[in-house]
Amino acid sequence: MRYLLAIILYIFSFPGLSANEGVSGFQFERNRRSVMMPIEVRNNLAVVPVYIQEHGPFYFILDTGVRTTILTEPMLANMLGLDFTEFIYIYGLGGEGIVEAVLSTDVDIRLPGIRGENMNLIVIPEDILNFSEVFGFPVYGIIGYDFFKDFAVEINYANERMRVYREPDYRIRRKSHVVPMQLVNGKPYVEVALVGHSGDTLTTNLLLDLGASHPIYLNRSYMSMSDKTISGFLGKGIGGNLMGEIGRIDKFIIGDAQIKEPLVFYPDAEFLVLNDQEIEWEGLIGGAIINRFNIIIDYPSEQIVLRPGRNFSKPFNSGLSGIEILAKGDHLDQFMIHYVRPGSAAYEAGILPGDQIIHINHLRKHELDMEYILDLISLREGYPISMTVMREGQFYRKFFRLREDL
Repeated sequence: MRYLLAIILYIFSFPGLSANEGVSGFQFERNRRSVMMPIEVRNNLAVVPVYIQEHGPFYFILDTGVRTTILTEPMLANMLGLDFTEFIYIYGLGGEGIVEAVLSTDVDIRLPGIRGENMNLIVIPEDILNFSEVFGFPVYGIIGYDFFKDFAVEINYANERMRVYREPDYRIRRKSHVVPMQLVNGKPYVEVALVGHSGDTLTTNLLLDLGASHPIYLNRSYMSMSDKTISGFLGKGIGGNLMGEIGRIDKFIIGDAQIKEPLVFYPDAEFLVLNDQEIEWEGLIGGAIINRFNIIIDYPSEQIVLRPGRNFSKPFNSGLSGIEILAKGDHLDQFMIHYVRPGSAAYEAGILPGDQIIHINHLRKHELDMEYILDLISLREGYPISMTVMREGQFYRKFFRLREDL
């Protein structure tokens, strides 16, 4: 399993930002019961083709953790001729994550078969959130509540497709779990039970966040539920790299579905700071849990429907190599080591942040892509990895075996 990116983003702006006057949101272009569209899944995140001002497609991340559609590439906004009406502030968790963004109104945003006219679009400065380097192909932004609020949305991660229902008249299939959902400021929360290794059980409400790639994030007050933790990189947000502890709990229970031995990520205390103030935050459920289900997210009915998929019982691993990789360069074909977890297999082999991958298991640089590399370094415990890296103009051969450290 791949754990690279956690998109933790909180936007505070003016009341009613998510809709212009007279706008009813996205609507079907034709009189159909549902629309099926393709998605791409990488790093446990789903991206969908979006058209802006009749141009595209541009890939956007599906993210239930944000309200208004966000464009992360201001150059694209200029190319599309978007007008900006006002400045707003975006606060990302992590203390220093405050960004001045601009708001464009009257924007035409379309997905296959679905159109939103006179919509709002937030444009953030360049290089604040660079999703393309994580996916290995161009990804331009995030689409959230503005899209989800009017429909029931079924996401099939395994088959990489999404079905959008005009009305919540979908069929609930056998072995499905129907879970009530509460919308708070446009974000969906569900009740879950957490079972620690000592047998203690806690019930809490967590944000269902399609835009976070890891399984579960919890406040550090829950850390006693894990009998062992290791320090590591938890993701990237507006405030920069998110660090913390990684552990496991015995069970995660949502509805009647029980997931065994999931990984839990406990962010450092400074992560839970917003504008110099500590915030109340229990945690969230991310893509590495959600993608184990065929899920229907139904905002109008305030419920989700979960049906276990083919990966439901697949074990979680904490990153068998210990490295995080980003795609760099104009063509996203330069694969750079972004982080090496201390004590991991790659760390012991002498791999360093900033190294560029030249060969891996006898495949040369021009034969590689991000998906292949991520699949390879998370294949199975004990699998051999032979890597040539370039560091300050010199080449180094490295060898290690994938290893689970939790």
